[in-house]
Amino acid sequence: MKLILLLFTLSLFSCAIEKKNNVDDSKEKKVISIEENNSILLANNVLTDISFITDKYPIEGEVEIYQDNVSKTPKPKQLFSAASSNEIRLHKLGQIRWIYLGIEPSAAWPMAIQFIEESKNLGMDTFDPNIGIINSQVFDYNNQESKFVFKIEKGLQQSSSEIFVSQLKKSNNSWVIVPSGESDLENIINEFYDFLASAGPASGTSLVALNLNSSNKTEMVTNNFGISQIKLRINFARAWAATRRSLLIAGYKILDEDRNEGKFYLEYSFKRTLLNRGPSISQVQVSVKELNSEECLISTDLDLENQEISEEIISQINQALS
Repeated sequence: MKLILLLFTLSLFSCAIEKKNNVDDSKEKKVISIEENNSILLANNVLTDISFITDKYPIEGEVEIYQDNVSKTPKPKQLFSAASSNEIRLHKLGQIRWIYLGIEPSAAWPMAIQFIEESKNLGMDTFDPNIGIINSQVFDYNNQESKFVFKIEKGLQQSSSEIFVSQLKKSNNSWVIVPSGESDLENIINEFYDFLASAGPASGTSLVALNLNSSNKTEMVTNNFGISQIKLRINFARAWAATRRSLLIAGYKILDEDRNEGKFYLEYSFKRTLLNRGPSISQVQVSVKELNSEECLISTDLDLENQEISEEIISQINQALS
């Protein structure tokens, strides 16, 4: 009986060894020579100089060359960044003064109403939440009728507001803007800024001013080649200043700029690698093009070959727009 068991065990062991040998034989790998590797790299323009390659670690198995036209999952639609609810900034551009708030216009509306009603130097007159305008009471200023106008608009970012403040005077039965050097605008807007900064996070919203939240000043569009661009519904002077500020906040070094041509020239370091065969880039041009008196377009000069770089720059401009 023991002899039978021993013979049966030896038979199973020999079968296992034979099967293992067959499996190992079927898995025998083909080792491609360094010459064949080099020819593949040269033929596909991956490298132009192969003198530094040594045959220390030959590639095992067949080398498969993927085509460039492999379908890719489309990127999600670019959205404009949301503003911080605690953010508040005072802006100045020529004669224009405005305050940026990280809240919706419908939440900024009651705060502006409260400031005007409680201000010792102002008083509430007329207002229209449909267009976001609040007029202070008329007062005497340098022997002329004068008033302050507050205009609340949607900001360049999501969930943000811009409150423009200007002083007007009566001239020939019409209201005209008082030049900043002759007005009390600086005192009023600084007082308004301090009020907003000390008010804390907004907790309420105005139902009558909800329509102010729906108007967008920014839109992500694409050109004929599918490259992203930013359309701004503001005038050129404002678009130029906003783009310049965004580039600096994003950390880009502006080598040169031409406001007449609407162009910024940025320093950009991009070196060609084994995985990216595009040309090296040392400079990128960002353009601000005036479409009409109230619309501008922000774009780069990069083509499809460098689309990812263009998307990165446009995205970072978007993050800091204000």
